[in-house]
Amino acid sequence: MTRVANNLLWLPVALLLLAAAAALLWRLSFQRTRRRLGELRRAVESLGAGQFRPPAVAHLRGEWAAVAGSLADAAAQLAADSTRLSDERDFSAAVLASMTEGVAVVDDRERILFANGAFAEAVGAVEECRGRTLLEVVRHSSLIEAVQGALMRAEMVRAEVEFGTVRPRTFALTAAPVAPPEASAARGAVLVLHDVTEIRRLERVRRDFVANVSHELRTPLTTIQGFAETLLGGALDDPKSRGKFLEIIRDHAARLGRITDDLLKLSAIEGGSMTFRVEPVSLPQLIEHCMEAVSLKAKAHGLEIASDTPQPLPLVRGDSLRLEEVLKNLLENAIQYTPSPGRIRVSAALEGDYAVLCVEDTGIGIPSTDQQRIFERFYRVDVARSREAGGTGLGLAIAKHIVEAHQGRLWVESELGKGSRFFVALPVWPAEVVPASPAPAPEAGEAILSKTMRNDGPAPTGTAPRTDPVSTTRPPTA
Repeated sequence: MTRVANNLLWLPVALLLLAAAAALLWRLSFQRTRRRLGELRRAVESLGAGQFRPPAVAHLRGEWAAVAGSLADAAAQLAADSTRLSDERDFSAAVLASMTEGVAVVDDRERILFANGAFAEAVGAVEECRGRTLLEVVRHSSLIEAVQGALMRAEMVRAEVEFGTVRPRTFALTAAPVAPPEASAARGAVLVLHDVTEIRRLERVRRDFVANVSHELRTPLTTIQGFAETLLGGALDDPKSRGKFLEIIRDHAARLGRITDDLLKLSAIEGGSMTFRVEPVSLPQLIEHCMEAVSLKAKAHGLEIASDTPQPLPLVRGDSLRLEEVLKNLLENAIQYTPSPGRIRVSAALEGDYAVLCVEDTGIGIPSTDQQRIFERFYRVDVARSREAGGTGLGLAIAKHIVEAHQGRLWVESELGKGSRFFVALPVWPAEVVPASPAPAPEAGEAILSKTMRNDGPAPTGTAPRTDPVSTTRPPTA
């Protein structure tokens, strides 16, 4: 009886001990579970923060190891995707930054999300564009209206805008909406600015050229037609009138021929099909030949013509016939625009690696506003005087192209009422490659092939003239 009582007394104690042990085991298991959950939570948080380190799974077993393994796989996949997206972003940013077209992206509130350097340069932005509204950066109504149209109507808008005042630039603008299909409004827009300034300039040049050619051809053609009709109408029987009218027809037909020849010559030069025989050219001899050719004309106009060339003067590289054409054109212009009594002086000097010719006159001079345009085709300062002398309006344009084909430079300095000075800078021929005797002239019917102008002398025949500088020294500037 006593034993039974004793056992009954120990039973609660055993139960208490068992409960305590169970509680301790549960606590240990809870803490371990809590610790593992904490590790997984931190792993998930690091993934969300962009730290794609896989969680430690070596000490985990069972389902915990499976969950940790899934997180590790997800971290590896996210790391790979992040690297790929980062590379694509860097590639896209490099492509957009290197584009010559201006590119910008705006949101639906017209706030700039991205803009490359070409866009900032085009709109004249001096501060960072990103984060600012389009109206803060660009004060151009046509561009703003195009972007607003793309955002509101969710359709592409095209326009042409012009920026700048001193040297305006023209851009073709395309505003493309960023919107899901069938959407009535866009979430943003992509702007692209393509510089079409040179294209528009060439279009104007083409229109002006066609108009000028038509005008220049119309005058002699109208004259020829008028006098021909007069002859057919009865003046053919009048010997005195007949001879006078036929001379007028002949003169205007010759002028038509000169215009046509100059147009073909200018087309050949600009098209790169004109050939040059490159050889050492003596400037004193070139000046002497040209002055002999125009001396009678100068004397008839009551003008004094003289030359001043230092000795010795280095040879220049070029085509002597083409350079004679340039110098004769300058001399004839000087004679044409210098009233009697007047003086024309041709001089030459050495400046670095270039020999500079100067044709100076005491003529009427050229207004400063016209000095940059006189080398344009058909541009004349004094239209009546030029046509009266039989000029085509193409001589200076041809001369400039020929000089530039020799890697030289042609420019003018003039003061109205005091005369003009035309300068021609030509590269000298290096002394060490000057041949002992002149190259033989081509046989009759032989094609005169151009030679490449190089520092080491003439290149093999059959090559086109170079357009890069012939020496490290640039032509003298005005």
